Amino acid sequence: MEEPIKFRNAIAIASGKGGVGKTNISVNLSLALRKLNKRVTLFDADMALANAHIVMGVQPKLTLVDVLDDRCWLSDVCTEGPLGVKLISGGSGLSELMNLSSDGRRKLIYSFAELESECDFLIVDTAAGIEDNVLEFVGACNRIMIVVVGEPAAFIDAYACIKVLHQMNGIQHFDVVVNRARDIAHGKDVFRRFKGIVERFLEASLYHAASIPEDSQLNVSVARCSPITIMNPEAPSARAIAALADFLIGLNASPTNHNRRFAVADLDQENAEASNSNKIHGELK
Repeated sequence: MEEPIKFRNAIAIASGKGGVGKTNISVNLSLALRKLNKRVTLFDADMALANAHIVMGVQPKLTLVDVLDDRCWLSDVCTEGPLGVKLISGGSGLSELMNLSSDGRRKLIYSFAELESECDFLIVDTAAGIEDNVLEFVGACNRIMIVVVGEPAAFIDAYACIKVLHQMNGIQHFDVVVNRARDIAHGKDVFRRFKGIVERFLEASLYHAASIPEDSQLNVSVARCSPITIMNPEAPSARAIAALADFLIGLNASPTNHNRRFAVADLDQENAEASNSNKIHGELK
């Protein structure tokens, strides 16, 4: 059964594999948008291993379990972070979220509508991979941002994520953020190769939203639980994320998937596999 998207400006930040810097980008992009006077809510949708609160340096008192148990509304779970960005945290090691049912996911997705009047952007920081949790939360957003790094494994996993979202959820447009780029030229080259691979096998459209440079100062900010956008806004990674925020609200922003409808469905594991992974790996050699 299909249902309409519930939130007009939701950005899902996803990746095929873990360890590519997705949560850092989610947190700092939220802060960069807030600096542009946008009301921002960050939804940590990594159901069992939530860590956005650690990167932000805050400690939530309520989690999504409280919403699922009908103890409060989704808006009540918001924790105020730096600059007034609101955080909705998942949980860490909570069995209720590790085994979240499709009904539970649907309930949270419908709850997005509660935030409509309270924020201009909803940033959804998903878990890595292509499990049902990821696919359904990403499918409820009208802008999909895929984080990749210039490694074969990251390319293959990101391709698999895009394939399933495109074929099962009908998503056409994908923003791509190249993380840990050596320089501008390297970021453009990584995107060019990845775009060529995806568009060779799928009728999806990819857009180069940003390249985030490798930045030792970002590592320091993570260790201090202080987002780079706050700790050192002039750091190369912070400037790149600020430019990404400008891009998203500018006149030349890439298309979103506004008219798409998402379906809440159980996905067969076979649909989560990239049948062309061997061909993709050959492209990267």
